[in-house]
Amino acid sequence: MSGETKFVTELIDFMPGINMPVGSVSGHISKMWEDSGENPLSEFRASQMNLVLHFGREVRPKEARGRFEIAVRFAQRYPSRIIVLCPYSQQIEGMRAKLFSQCYIGETHREMCCCEALLLAYSSEDNGFLFNQVSVWLESDLPTYHWFSEVRAERVIKYFDNLLKRVDRIVYDSNIELLDFSTLDWPMPHKVVDLAKARLLPIRQAIGQYLSSYSIKALTHQLSSIDVFYVEKRKGEAHHLIDWLNLSLKRKPVGKIKLRKTVLDIKAKEQFGFLIQYSDGRFIKWSQNLGIPITELTHSLSGQVEKLPMQIKPMSPEQELSEAFYF
Repeated sequence: MSGETKFVTELIDFMPGINMPVGSVSGHISKMWEDSGENPLSEFRASQMNLVLHFGREVRPKEARGRFEIAVRFAQRYPSRIIVLCPYSQQIEGMRAKLFSQCYIGETHREMCCCEALLLAYSSEDNGFLFNQVSVWLESDLPTYHWFSEVRAERVIKYFDNLLKRVDRIVYDSNIELLDFSTLDWPMPHKVVDLAKARLLPIRQAIGQYLSSYSIKALTHQLSSIDVFYVEKRKGEAHHLIDWLNLSLKRKPVGKIKLRKTVLDIKAKEQFGFLIQYSDGRFIKWSQNLGIPITELTHSLSGQVEKLPMQIKPMSPEQELSEAFYF
């Protein structure tokens, strides 16, 4: 029908919360937490930080909703004001907002945590307005942590001098980003952390404990190659694992070592692992298999092949955020 306005579903429409004018959000939050008699809700929402979850234009609604829920679970443990940035998929004038709030009862039924999330839909060209609006919504005098999720690198660079200027930590996940953000010319690179590296912590702890039982001489003598193999969805972890192995095994000069990364088929039995080889035939191999929680480390450092089962419990996504933000 001519003259009829076509409604376009945007990312923010797939997210929870109540629609409201952008300028009304702050006022609604103040009224929502007003003391009203005994046991005011404001006692259960003392924020420790601001968490900005920043989506790119190409992120799919299902993945965006899942990452939002991770942020909410994180906020239950580390009380936070969550700000979610949802760019329009096409050029649309103006901004839209949603307000999400929910209280969660702890395991003892005597504990309660109230979370709030402010969601903003905006045009990708509204950089100045975006910075101003986020500044208004941030809780002052609290640290701010910025989580990028599938935002194009060229857009991230444009935020260096405004949106990211005063943040305390910036995180991204190289498993899902098209470009490794570590290659960007960050003004303060020490503030930038890859979630894929944080995700490796239980693996590094388990493998590191094993390697520490051998002398550095035994681990480096005639070392010839380090090969990390992985399925594509774990490319970021593979990058950090080979760097960590190389650093761990080169505390002394050992000559030139071949470093290789091998991409496996998504249906491969072995999904992630490494193979360390020595010119005298010795080896160390560790792998994680699809659907099997117990990993296996095989080696021949002592002259005969030995197998060592390792149960490595992965961190939850919210624990990964905590590791990236605080450590």
